[in-house]
Amino acid sequence: MAFMIVESGDLNGRKIDLIGSLVIGRQAREGLTIKDAKASREHTRFELTSGGWVVMDLGSTNGTLLNGRKITREFLNTGDRVTVGQTVFRFENPAAQPMTSTRDMAGRAGAAGGTTTAPPPPALPLAASPARGAAPPPPAAAPPPSVTPAGASRTGPNLRYQDVPTGPGLLTYLLCAAILIGLVFAARWIGGRAMAKVMEDEKAKQQGR
Repeated sequence: MAFMIVESGDLNGRKIDLIGSLVIGRQAREGLTIKDAKASREHTRFELTSGGWVVMDLGSTNGTLLNGRKITREFLNTGDRVTVGQTVFRFENPAAQPMTSTRDMAGRAGAAGGTTTAPPPPALPLAASPARGAAPPPPAAAPPPSVTPAGASRTGPNLRYQDVPTGPGLLTYLLCAAILIGLVFAARWIGGRAMAKVMEDEKAKQQGR
């Protein structure tokens, strides 16, 4: 049976079994109601079709994201993350066969509107039994778990842009130089007038004697 694990929001950690069809929203009349201000009243629908489980957006305001990418209607794979508002659901379907790609449902549906399923995986060769009395081989080390942030896309790298700082231009330097020269001349002129005034006062005192 397919199910979902809530990875964020007020239902974090809860397991939700999928039976038939399920509507998720802020005020879902028949389905799952979540306390999420970014979610519409009836935001997303999960539905079982002949080709597998499908997630579809119900005309929500903020849209439905599948692995960080906004979608309208698309098939689900085990491990896919569906974001409704700010709430993230991880889809799991233990009974489903792994599919090569389910990201382009329109290409698989075709012009006739039909659905197709991926071919079954190739059979794995049976491991040879160890010789009697020989020690069993050590178990293979499990690969490290893949961690994907909530709402992040797995389809491409995250790009960061940085503005390049620019320094003052030539016009700024010329303007500063002109101001400085003007201040020097003004200071000299004021100093000359002050010195002339002092000399006139001194001359007037000498004549008064």
